[in-house]
Amino acid sequence: EKVIARGDTVAITAGSRGIANFALVLAEIVRELKKIGAKPFIIPAMGSHGGATASGQKLVLEKLGLNKASLKVDIKADMSVDRLGQLSNGTQIFFSRTALSADHIVLINRVKPHTKFQADIESGLCKMLTIGLGKADGAAEFHRQAIRNSFSIIEDAARFLLQKCPVLCGLALVEDGYGELA
Repeated sequence: EKVIARGDTVAITAGSRGIANFALVLAEIVRELKKIGAKPFIIPAMGSHGGATASGQKLVLEKLGLNKASLKVDIKADMSVDRLGQLSNGTQIFFSRTALSADHIVLINRVKPHTKFQADIESGLCKMLTIGLGKADGAAEFHRQAIRNSFSIIEDAARFLLQKCPVLCGLALVEDGYGELA
């Protein structure tokens, strides 16, 4: 059982997609974590979006209204990753070094069908964990490997990462037909 202790650092993911009321969701999670004495921060988890640069990813978040002033925590944007291993099919698993340095990781993403492929897992928490936090190196590896192995590798990689990384929990957001959080 994972428990947050006073002073623990918590990396909270933020992706590149516009999600209804996302700034409010993040602000409330930050507030609750601070209330128990944790030290939360936001980490861009968007693979290679934002031009595959830390400044580009920070700018993507800014355009979504997500910044230090609105969220009252640091946004730690960088592209450094560690290679944590590989799947049996040869897919290399890369993961954000900054996320790994946190005591806990909170995954937040919208869950919905993907626009370009169909699989059991398309877009959501597992994709955030495997591709988003894989940064540019991880995103490139997954897109290369998906041509041979399909995007079902997301599930295998998520299982692998959940064993190796300090994931505390995930918050899956679902929007209704009007684009509002349901």
